[in-house]
Amino acid sequence: MKLRLKKIKLDIYLTLIFTLILVVFKKPEFAPILILPILLFSYYKILIQRDITAVIILMLSSRLIMGPFNPGSNLSFNILNIICNYLPVLFIVAYSYLGVTKFDIIRLKSIKWTAVYIVFLLGFGLLLPRYTKVVIAPEILPLVLFFLLVFIKAEQNIRYEYLLSFFRYTFIACIIVYLSPLFASEMSYLFSEGIIFKEKLARISLFVKRTIPRNTGFVFDFRIMGQLGCLYLLLLYYLGKKKNLLDLLLLITVTIMTFSRGPILIIIFLLIAIYGPQKLKFTKKGIAFGLGIFLLSISGSIYVYNKKSDVINQYIATYNPFTENNALSQRGGFISYSMDYFHKNPLGQGLGYMSSEDAGHKIFTGYTRHKGRIIYTNYYYKVTDAYLAMSLAEKGIIGFVLFALSLIEIFYSNRNKVSLFFLLGLIINLIGTDIPKQGFYYFVIILIYYGLSQLNMKKIEPKKHEYIS
Repeated sequence: MKLRLKKIKLDIYLTLIFTLILVVFKKPEFAPILILPILLFSYYKILIQRDITAVIILMLSSRLIMGPFNPGSNLSFNILNIICNYLPVLFIVAYSYLGVTKFDIIRLKSIKWTAVYIVFLLGFGLLLPRYTKVVIAPEILPLVLFFLLVFIKAEQNIRYEYLLSFFRYTFIACIIVYLSPLFASEMSYLFSEGIIFKEKLARISLFVKRTIPRNTGFVFDFRIMGQLGCLYLLLLYYLGKKKNLLDLLLLITVTIMTFSRGPILIIIFLLIAIYGPQKLKFTKKGIAFGLGIFLLSISGSIYVYNKKSDVINQYIATYNPFTENNALSQRGGFISYSMDYFHKNPLGQGLGYMSSEDAGHKIFTGYTRHKGRIIYTNYYYKVTDAYLAMSLAEKGIIGFVLFALSLIEIFYSNRNKVSLFFLLGLIINLIGTDIPKQGFYYFVIILIYYGLSQLNMKKIEPKKHEYIS
């Protein structure tokens, strides 16, 4: 449903989500007024129109709904979690398989390693079940749902143009919120008072060196928000809209505001792949835009540098692999700890063993300093942010190889330059992040990415298909 104001077209559903983002940050007590119509709109689209795009949008917007609807209530949070995440995708899976009598063998061959990897995870999890429950929802379920939908080509029903509009609305809202007065205190309040999550997260890191706030966006996670910026750019590329300069400015701005090194690195890789190697065409519009961005960047950099020069220098230094406190060295404790366990048993300790707080781990990761003074010693009781090393320790060499084959199968299926650069950036990210453990967010990322990467392959699919019935 769209509302037309002269030449401006406003989508009511997306406008409600846009408004909800502003309300949750500014006046969270009024969020339920918007949450109810958003849920009604979403379920109308899911149940009546059988719209898989609405499922994706509701999942991505779930953190705007689950906590703010009734802060402090575990029951309300759990019910809304089921309503926003579990039920929609189950409905779409059920709808997608209704009436299907034949299955495309060629599609099965295209995701064969993912199928084998899922079988391994389920089998290995049953073989060593003690900590498997820790990884079922965040790691196994997203892959199972992805396989079920992609196997019958359900991703082809995603309305990517509408998804692009969703990113426009939400990214604009996130910029408005970030640049508004009191953003840092409002964001800290939402986390520390348990408005967004069930638990009060007073000690969560939301700032760069305790000074510059990160843009956590409408997903309330600066890393995931940066990853959505990468998806935004891929939407522009695969939909033939890479010359949309305002969209490019939006996604780059929000990704930089997250100060999340991994997504920023992937964005740089994608920009090189999409824009770099091609012949440069200089137009008046392009020159004017480039000059404007350059001047804005310079002026903004000077302002920020004058205000927070020490913080900016320390943050930029983390990108340098030769500095003492670079991004990877900060995860060094997790990596070395996981590799020790891998050496003890190359066949794997069992799913969830390294990522469970109940496994008796105590991992020293260094000290937290403020103005040169040690504030406290850092100990963790599970491995986080070091997925590759953690996978080796948990799944062993066989599971790790299957994971790698599945990763390549999903992210490099069309064998183009953009996919290659994205995969390289992702692999570097996995050294120091745990993207495949992001639950439904990971499901959305791989489903959208795989669907987009198949758009150009429809023209080259063979005419004859093999089916099983």
